[in-house]
Amino acid sequence: MWIRNRIVYVYDVEIFPNCFHCCCKDTETGRLYKFEISERRNQLEDLVDFFYYTHEDYFKLFCGYNNHHYDDVIINYMIDYRKKLASLPYWKICNSLFNLSTTIVEDEDGSREKLKRWKYAHCFESMDLLTMQFSQKLRVGLKTMQVTMHYKNVYEYEGDFDQPLPVDKIDEMIAYNINDVESTTELLNRLKEQIDLRLFIEKEHGIDCLSMDSVKMAETFLLEEYSKKSGIPKNVIKEMRSPMDYIPLKDVILPFIKYKNPKLQDVLEDMKKQVVYSKERKGYEKKFVLSNVVYSVGVGGIHSIHTPKIFLPKDDEHIGHADVTSMYPSLLIKYQFGPRHLGKLFCDIFEGIYYERIEAKRTGQKIKNLFLKIVLNSPTGKMQQEVSWMYDPFNVFKIRINGQLILLMLVDRLLELGCEIIQVNTDGVVYRAKNSLKDGIERAIKEVEQITQLGFEVDEYEAFYQYAINDYFGVMKGYSESKDPDLIERKGMFITKTKLGKGLAPVIIPKAVIEYFVNKIPVTETIEKDRDIRDFLMSQAVDKKFKVVHGEKPIQRINRFYASTDGPYLYKVDPNGDRDKTNMLTKSGVTILNKFDDTPIEDRKINYRYYISEAKKVIADFTEQQLSLF
Repeated sequence: MWIRNRIVYVYDVEIFPNCFHCCCKDTETGRLYKFEISERRNQLEDLVDFFYYTHEDYFKLFCGYNNHHYDDVIINYMIDYRKKLASLPYWKICNSLFNLSTTIVEDEDGSREKLKRWKYAHCFESMDLLTMQFSQKLRVGLKTMQVTMHYKNVYEYEGDFDQPLPVDKIDEMIAYNINDVESTTELLNRLKEQIDLRLFIEKEHGIDCLSMDSVKMAETFLLEEYSKKSGIPKNVIKEMRSPMDYIPLKDVILPFIKYKNPKLQDVLEDMKKQVVYSKERKGYEKKFVLSNVVYSVGVGGIHSIHTPKIFLPKDDEHIGHADVTSMYPSLLIKYQFGPRHLGKLFCDIFEGIYYERIEAKRTGQKIKNLFLKIVLNSPTGKMQQEVSWMYDPFNVFKIRINGQLILLMLVDRLLELGCEIIQVNTDGVVYRAKNSLKDGIERAIKEVEQITQLGFEVDEYEAFYQYAINDYFGVMKGYSESKDPDLIERKGMFITKTKLGKGLAPVIIPKAVIEYFVNKIPVTETIEKDRDIRDFLMSQAVDKKFKVVHGEKPIQRINRFYASTDGPYLYKVDPNGDRDKTNMLTKSGVTILNKFDDTPIEDRKINYRYYISEAKKVIADFTEQQLSLF
């Protein structure tokens, strides 16, 4: 792979008190370069020559996973102290690198001054796949990524990194190092679309964002745009804020928010009496019942509260979904709800981006459309973070509070028409209604649009299966004729594609549930005919304080497994806790599958009864709840 006219080299380092190893892979040729410092050999000079950016025809771009925080610091240190380290025996070099490694690991908040010299050095060019994908709070380790990307080999080193490595174990450690490099290379290839997006931004706007997550990328772009058009230096803008600790909600609510329904009138009046503390994430919340649906409104947003239920329209009915088009960005633009300290200019810039995105979408500019969508969705999150230059809790409350109250304006009109509300969440309303009401519903939506100056998008479902507010699947209009799987909308527990870094659950269960309801295929048939073992796999996050035992055998902490008829149970063990063992899958023994092989699926001893039972349990939750209504 070439990026910025340079060949990408994926790399990773491993450090012990008496041994150092670095493996690099040329992604064009596939060649592996290995550098070792141990009692067997000392390749310090070779490593420094390989990495160091010393001449104009330098053609390498290094890529790692968490390398900006760890691996890059190590290599920059070795380059910086090349002459001094080269004069030392191998064991002193390794000891120095081990002490540096320990300091990096202990520096959780990145505040240690002595590390900054090597953290921000530019001895070689690099990109970081961890920081590209996740903000700091959402980051996961490479082994978790191996699990969720269904990598062929989830390999966790079983030795103790704090202890000297026996010489006869060095090759085993190197094999582990190579596996990390190979899995990072596969991850790099999977992220090509994300890389192309960042290269587009770099080319169009001059922002070096290869290693930035999407929110950081958007914030950096907005900072550049605001600084350029305001003439205010970026370092000055970064210190600007509009703090406000206590916010009277009566000062937040727009004057046109009104209801006919007495219950909604009461909710509005109650909200106007509240004064909320802006730094409290949950804060004010009010629950109320309206036409047999429980609602929750407050500083965290709006959502309806549900038990499992199936919604099927009769011949003279339809299920509609009215969704506010870009609700938060639209509120910011229409009502000048940008950060107050940034003034009208910020809103003007933001509005320009909004219309630029519409044009990009119309003309099929996919990468530009994706980038501008990310930018438009970023301010409302940043406006509630004290560390951000966009911090303005008062105006972000205006966006969030008025957004939910506007949705209730539509709910008010739909109920008056005789519609049944299925779901309300964040920016849209799902409802069931007689076909004869379509004209009235259209007028109601247009009325809300005229009052609020926001736009709505409306579509229809053939069926809607609501398990919980964020767990549902809907069959979009047109599925019956086309059988296009993309016309089945899946959320939460019904998602059938594993997301990188987001945990591993057996997708065969939601697949079987959806097939049962949508295509009338028995659960047993779907599950037993599935030939992909990956659909049955699962994993559980295990804290580092725990050990993991399969039957009586200690195994690595992070594992990929499936329910089986001949496997022992899987336990996590707290060496210092009161409870000896906790079963990680109480209903079945498991087979560990950290390394994929060619075993035919019929020989894997899958415990089909477990998966069938779990799928039927979800189905029963739907059907039993449905029966209880009659």
